[in-house]
Amino acid sequence: MLNTVRSLWRSARAQPVFRAVTARIDRAWWARAIARADIVDLDYVHAQVGRPLSTEAAIRRYVSGGYRDGFRLNPLFVDTAVGDHLPEAWRVPALYAYVVADPRGLQVSPLWDATAYGERHPEAWTTPGGPVAHAWHRRETDSLPYGPDALPSPASWSRLSEVIIEAARRARVGGEIAAPQGTVALERELLIALGPDEWDFDESIAEAIAFASVPGQGSAIAVLDDRAEDWTLAQIASASSSRIRASRRRHDDATAALDELRQTSVADIVIVRGPNQTLTATDAGNLADRVSEYGPGAFVAPVWLDGDGTIAAVGATGQGRFLAGHPVEDLTPLVDGESASLDVPALAGSTFAAHRNGIGAELRGPDAAAAVSVGGTARVALDLFSRTRSAAAAAELPTIVENADALLRRAGWERAPSGRSFHIHRPARQAVLEDGTSVPVLRWALRTAAPVGPRAEGWGDTHFARALAAALRRHGQEVVIDAYSARHRPTRHLDDVTVALRGPEPLEASPSGVSLLWIISHPDQIGTDDVAGFDAIFAASAPWARQAGAELGVPILPLLQCTDATRFRPSGATRSDDILFVGTARGILRPSVVEPIRAGIPVTVIGPDWRGWIPAERIAATGVDNDALPDLYEQAGVVLNDHWPAMRERGFIGNRLFDVVAAGGRAISDRVEGIDVLFEGAVRTYDSIPELIDMLSGDLDEIFPTRDALTGISERVRTEHSFDARARTLLDAALKARGERSDDRDRSTGLAS
Repeated sequence: MLNTVRSLWRSARAQPVFRAVTARIDRAWWARAIARADIVDLDYVHAQVGRPLSTEAAIRRYVSGGYRDGFRLNPLFVDTAVGDHLPEAWRVPALYAYVVADPRGLQVSPLWDATAYGERHPEAWTTPGGPVAHAWHRRETDSLPYGPDALPSPASWSRLSEVIIEAARRARVGGEIAAPQGTVALERELLIALGPDEWDFDESIAEAIAFASVPGQGSAIAVLDDRAEDWTLAQIASASSSRIRASRRRHDDATAALDELRQTSVADIVIVRGPNQTLTATDAGNLADRVSEYGPGAFVAPVWLDGDGTIAAVGATGQGRFLAGHPVEDLTPLVDGESASLDVPALAGSTFAAHRNGIGAELRGPDAAAAVSVGGTARVALDLFSRTRSAAAAAELPTIVENADALLRRAGWERAPSGRSFHIHRPARQAVLEDGTSVPVLRWALRTAAPVGPRAEGWGDTHFARALAAALRRHGQEVVIDAYSARHRPTRHLDDVTVALRGPEPLEASPSGVSLLWIISHPDQIGTDDVAGFDAIFAASAPWARQAGAELGVPILPLLQCTDATRFRPSGATRSDDILFVGTARGILRPSVVEPIRAGIPVTVIGPDWRGWIPAERIAATGVDNDALPDLYEQAGVVLNDHWPAMRERGFIGNRLFDVVAAGGRAISDRVEGIDVLFEGAVRTYDSIPELIDMLSGDLDEIFPTRDALTGISERVRTEHSFDARARTLLDAALKARGERSDDRDRSTGLAS
């Protein structure tokens, strides 16, 4: 009933005539829920706005748009830390979404672990407002929770209250605060600068706190903008730990602020993290370990990645930032046996670690690490990474005498003249396939619609591309994978073949080499422009390929989705009675999951964004390691599956069904043309929700083939519909297109007979 009302209310919001009324009612509802939690810190509010407000006025300001402008009601709750994990947090105030959700498993601040707090105080889970309210109501006696263990802060509440009020006031009125001199003896200190582009500042602060929680380690934070929240959080952290320092500086020179932290540090080793970059506490510690191992004069940096996931630099040479613009896969040849480091003429970027007393120059500019490392032992840790969250700034390198030729050869490249300039290429190589065929080793680029960083792990496109890459490598090919933001990377001219794995975003043909298009989802978005310029086009639906090929005027070949037969295979594990669904809620009422649960069927759900759609007890986890899926699928009584409407209507069968059947599992799915024949009964289909519920309510063993029959079906699917089979099809298509291009060139130059 609640979900039905919610759906009707969303529909009303979409109607212009009701929009103003529904907005007012929404805000009143949000305010009421927040007020019930009783967590408004009026002193904190006063300091932010410069005048006293009542609780009601503060909440009204927050729900009326203040939450989007950085206005906050409680220092224990950071909207950006929790927003991505709650339903509709992009539309509603995050604090409202939190107080009406089940708080189990939700993190709310970089300053303290709310899950650890709830485990220590189980009654917090059922307190209105969850652990935030529970901790807030105990602040007078316990102070505020702090750190990875969420233990009471060493600073009293009265002291923290003074710090919070002054920090919020300072952020409002402006003014710099110099870095305090370090007074606590430290083996190592992490220095970070939070600039105006630091959109994920809560993650940066969390890593700084985690680093300083280790004995002998500390953190120093330079805040370089006017936001109240990050300065307030840094000050709370500083008041709660003697191993954390904070400064407030103008935002025009982040490396100058970092240099001030370096000059006021007393640590033996400093780890400098450049502005708006990622660096985990663990990797910061690993960098310091390498400096200790290499001894005085050592400067160690992680591989520096750009915002699109490509390499920003692996150190620097006389030719500039080494391997800038290359995919990360180009690091592989550089790893020498067990060694994961690379000696370079100088470092690049502004993230590095070194003995503090060995830094003989000021930190300045986007390549601050370069100037200080010239003349020292500069090494890049090839197994550690730091990524600029936006885009790497233009290079400002000092004069470096050494060129890149030796490093290029080690990376597998060689220089070749091209007119008046030089370019690099891979030396020609051949590979022999299992059937004895000899083929050239081509460089393949798989382009996807997936984002960069940890968010990509939740995208099926990511894992699809990795499995295809592994299969192509088993065919002797060299493969790189590009996130969507890297589709125009400056080194794509080095690719012999580009495969556009077309999902929800457009991917155009590459201007160089052979271009193949494989449409695996969202066929409703494909038009004439989307298929232009490709040497061959494939689609994961036979009926759509026939129809769309005729409509668009280009040949489209069917190439169904598939499974990774090296991972998904029966192990003989015992089957349970679990009814399993793995996937995201997609922000919609997903009937294949919601309706059976409403009918009392115990569906086990694994995936994000389900809070608010189904009871919390039905959510087993918000995610699962991809390597655990084969066992989950094989052992489940049945796996539920559904398709996007556009895919269902156009005959696109999702790859989850291939995986389930390959693993020896059983599935129930909405009906898509071809499923019943393709999977020979291992997948049962339904046309209506009552039909689905009827199947789930009966004896599942009666509607599926026997275990022996399922094993045979699995074997056929793993043979005919594996990534290895698809890789061979794509390889043959690429070689054919290359041959046709070569013939065309010969004819155009008069060489053809």
